[in-house]
Amino acid sequence: MGFILKGNLTGEICKDCKEPLFGSIVRFYRVANLDIDVVTHVTANTKDTLQILNEKQVKAKSKLLLAEAEIDANGNYKTELTGEYAEYDGPIMIDILTKKVYNQKNKDRESIQFTLTTLQPRWRETNEGIVFYWKYCIHSRFWCRIRELFDAWVICGQLLDCKNDNVPIPGIKVIAIDDDWIHDDQLGSDITDANGYFRIDYTSKDFKQTFLSPLINIETPFPPFNSGPDVYFNLEIDGTPIEFEKPSDKRENVGPCLCVRLCLEDIIIPDIPISASFTNFGLLRKIKIQDEINSLNGKTQRTGFNDYAFYRTINLIGTITQKLNGQPMEYMFEYQEVGTPNSALDPLGWLAVTPDMIPPTIIGNHITLIGGPNPVLKTPYITDSIAPGVNFNGNWMPVPQEGNFEPHQDAEILKLNTLSLTGMTSIDMTSPINTIGTSTSPSVAAPVRNRYFAIRMKQREINNAATEVVAGTSKPIAIFNVKYDNVNKHGNWAPEIAQNQLASVSINIDEIVSGTTGCNKITNALHVKYHARNENLSSVSLSITGPKAPGQNFGFATIPLMPAPETFGSAELIHLPQTDPVNFFPVNDLLPCAYTIHLSTRVKLTTGDGEPGSIQDFISFCKV
Repeated sequence: MGFILKGNLTGEICKDCKEPLFGSIVRFYRVANLDIDVVTHVTANTKDTLQILNEKQVKAKSKLLLAEAEIDANGNYKTELTGEYAEYDGPIMIDILTKKVYNQKNKDRESIQFTLTTLQPRWRETNEGIVFYWKYCIHSRFWCRIRELFDAWVICGQLLDCKNDNVPIPGIKVIAIDDDWIHDDQLGSDITDANGYFRIDYTSKDFKQTFLSPLINIETPFPPFNSGPDVYFNLEIDGTPIEFEKPSDKRENVGPCLCVRLCLEDIIIPDIPISASFTNFGLLRKIKIQDEINSLNGKTQRTGFNDYAFYRTINLIGTITQKLNGQPMEYMFEYQEVGTPNSALDPLGWLAVTPDMIPPTIIGNHITLIGGPNPVLKTPYITDSIAPGVNFNGNWMPVPQEGNFEPHQDAEILKLNTLSLTGMTSIDMTSPINTIGTSTSPSVAAPVRNRYFAIRMKQREINNAATEVVAGTSKPIAIFNVKYDNVNKHGNWAPEIAQNQLASVSINIDEIVSGTTGCNKITNALHVKYHARNENLSSVSLSITGPKAPGQNFGFATIPLMPAPETFGSAELIHLPQTDPVNFFPVNDLLPCAYTIHLSTRVKLTTGDGEPGSIQDFISFCKV
């Protein structure tokens, strides 16, 4: 039976930051001469026996090699000594061959072998054999020197809430920065774990940057050329910067291993380095207020999202700041209706968006430290349209001035209910069922056209009219707020009248209309009558569901859209694909059963965050 050597080997960076010697090989050698020096070596402290070997030394001891083992990602190793060792039964010299270190970024480095220690194993008989287990962690003083040779620099730290008994703060992005005389270099970043710990790995290239880089990289100021970085830290929560350390707080000329405990007392959001502005419609679509609005029709113009008008409540997207000219800031929106999308705007024609036109809107967040397992609390700040005195200053919205307030950047800064601009127009679609498939305009109601409104944002120092400036003006946008009432549904089969429809969508079957009852059966003819009405129709289509014989396929031809506001007509069932232009009507081929025909319509309306789904009607019939 062989002798099994197993254990775990790690390297220390800090007392609470250790790493496995993953990427290394542990080698076991017999000792050539058992003299007093060997005995001394066995009893010596490991930190005093560490020695980096040169190529000649490694080659000289190669004939003494007993066994070797790779160290896995957890630092574990296992190997079996040969029978030769059973005859030798002496002390073992242990070396580490390091090819790379944990989280190493720079791969351009030859391997390093160093002697760790000499041991006299204490063997124990176990179920798996005669085993010696040895676990060791290399002291940071030596291990960090090895890391430096591999140009593998590391920062290990912990972020604590110093106001709440040093509670660890998880989920915060810690950014390490090198303070340089030309340009501060970001060394790297990490998100704190559940215990507030973070680790940042980098190389000398990350801080040896100059105006001559990449041709010449040196740490500046120079000399010395081999100095370490001068490190300070920034913090972020979900992309929001937190005011923390300044370059003056730097740790000068740090070595390859830096251990830190960072203390956060209060969350303060620094001033946003960009101007407040109104830039887009919709948080999801983010339609640019100028470039993506068509001057000819006021609708969207973007590849893949073209010709949409707006309706209902829209998000006004942009950025707000706490200060303007160093003073507390407030902002408001104004609107102006024009006759056509390309009409010139009247400088005196602007009207204020008032608080009653604004649904509750999240314009930012208050971020606070509260301690406990989830120490960071992000509370949305919502405008209050019910009690304007709470948030609004007349028609102006003052930006909260608390240090922990995070104003929205490239996000919603106000919602606008466009019904407050246009009102809701109701169109009465009352008409006989048998008129489905024909025009309803103007016999039922005259067309209701899109209306056009330009929207702009203004900002100023609080209560200082002299500082008012415009911070974004949109092209006039098309807005369509119409509902259709008394809409016929399900034809003669199961007539129903629907209210508050976004589009008028109705279907019928001519053969049922011409019958004496609403339960006529279909034998050899089928003419489907359809009608869809909305100023902004996107598509109108017919489909049929029901059984099919093997190899049978049938449906309806594509329905072309008519000029606004409605599309109507009659369609016949056809074989798909349509190969016989004469005998294309397949009603005689339908299996005797029940079938349902669906009329589906879509409209090109958007809030900037979403669009209506399909608006449908259906009718069923029996084929005999």
